[in-house]
Amino acid sequence: MNTKKHFQLLPYSFITWLIFYIIGLPDYYQQWYFWAKIVVCVFVTLIYFPITQYTLKKYWTDGKHLVNSCWLALYLTLPLFVYDYLLLAVYKGLGIGFVIPYWYLTFFYFSFWIQFPLVGWWMQRTKTQSVEASAR
Repeated sequence: MNTKKHFQLLPYSFITWLIFYIIGLPDYYQQWYFWAKIVVCVFVTLIYFPITQYTLKKYWTDGKHLVNSCWLALYLTLPLFVYDYLLLAVYKGLGIGFVIPYWYLTFFYFSFWIQFPLVGWWMQRTKTQSVEASAR
């Protein structure tokens, strides 16, 4: 991946974090009912299937969907963890233990590493199958 793509993904990750943070105000979803957090986790997981597919098509044209999906997972987990860490662990003084009460954030640090590569693998597989079918 070239340097330009890295610099495009950094603001993408920050804007993603900022949107989720603003929606969760005033206490970053802590004031929400447990069932509402579950609904949001399911909703975000489902909505990120088409968003991931769109992003993989928009940002990359090389057809390496699986590899690119791993880059996307990296940029939507590591920077978001860093932003959360700075806000919750450092600024609010919760330390790394914030991952327990803010479990819904922690969920996405891991789930995106399953979900995004799955979407990338599916896209790459579908593309390979269509190329093979047209070659017959």
